[in-house]
Amino acid sequence: MKLKGTERSIIEIIEKMVKEGRPQKEILKELTSLGIKEDQARKLLLLGEADTFALLKNEIRKIVKEDMKKEEELFKKLIVEIVKEEEGKIEESFKKQINELKAVLEDKIKNEEKSEKKRDKMEKLMKLLSNPETTHGIKFDFESEQVKKENKKKSHIREVKL
Repeated sequence: MKLKGTERSIIEIIEKMVKEGRPQKEILKELTSLGIKEDQARKLLLLGEADTFALLKNEIRKIVKEDMKKEEELFKKLIVEIVKEEEGKIEESFKKQINELKAVLEDKIKNEEKSEKKRDKMEKLMKLLSNPETTHGIKFDFESEQVKKENKKKSHIREVKL
């Protein structure tokens, strides 16, 4: 009997050959071709014929289940700890990202408010300037050059002859 595709366990090989009713010599030959010593092959064949392997499998399953139950609480605690730790990391990361987003949004809002205030002031100024008839509360101290010369002449003391 040759192994097909995936390797099967020696126990499965023995069980199958015994169930098929193969002769002992053929089973021993197959086991030795797999690299098992002849003495060990005979012992394994005896165990296989006595259907001991099924009992061993069941016992192994029981032992594994008992061990898993013992370890289950430890696994649960470990999983809970890992989940809490990861939750903390995720929460911290979210807080950091939210704070960064808040800062960016605050800057954008401030810039927009400044821009809006400038726009409003410019609009008001344009409205005021569009009506030239009014002084808009501005006092003009404008003197023409002619008036300045006349005032200068008046303020000079003329020579007085005595």
